[in-house]
Amino acid sequence: MKRDWDVIRDVLIEVEALDSAQGQTIEYGPASESDEPEKDAHSILLWKAGFIEGIDASDMDGDAIHAQGLTWAGHDLLETIRSKVVWERIKATANDKGIELTFDAVKALGKAALAAIIGS
Repeated sequence: MKRDWDVIRDVLIEVEALDSAQGQTIEYGPASESDEPEKDAHSILLWKAGFIEGIDASDMDGDAIHAQGLTWAGHDLLETIRSKVVWERIKATANDKGIELTFDAVKALGKAALAAIIGS
């Protein structure tokens, strides 16, 4: 599976919206009965990378989590890509320059995109 940064952004926004005080969670993985397996897979990757807080719900069918919220790093990443204008500028710049989107590239391009938007 190739990382899809639009899906990553969607997952981070979805998990951030959870009300942890109410004990809300989102289940991602094979048992979630989701019709979005790509979102499930990206959620697991984000959890394993330390961007999502969650409870391991893995079983014989595969990896699964009950997402509870974002970690500090998850919030930082989301703040970089939350704005649709900044996010579109990040993707366009990466495409124009032939840069693969990695976490480091997204953060660097996010700073550049924000500076360009503020400066214009």
